[in-house]
Amino acid sequence: MEWIVAKLGGAAVGYAAGGLGAVAIAWILKKIPNATLKAKFGLIMYRLGIASTLGLGKFKWTKKFWNKTIEPWLIDAIDNIVGHGIKEYIRGLRSDN
Repeated sequence: MEWIVAKLGGAAVGYAAGGLGAVAIAWILKKIPNATLKAKFGLIMYRLGIASTLGLGKFKWTKKFWNKTIEPWLIDAIDNIVGHGIKEYIRGLRSDN
C-alpha cells in the first residue's frame, strides 16, 4: 500500500512541476511582443516548407510525382483543413470576450 501512495505522490509532484513549468513558459512568451513571435515562428515554418519541398522534389522515389500531383493536393489539404481549422478554433476561443 505504501508503494502505491509513494508512486502516486511522485506522479502528482511531477505533474505539478510540469504544470508550473508550462505556466512559466507561457508567462515568458507573453512578455515577448506578438509581432516578434509571429515573425520568428513564421520564418522557421517558411524555411521548413522550403526544405520539405526541395527535398521531396529531388528525392529518388518522389521527384516524379511531387510537383505535379502530391504537392498541390497537400498544400490545399493543409491550408483548407489545418489552417482554417486553427483559425476557427481561435475565433471560437475569443467568442466569449
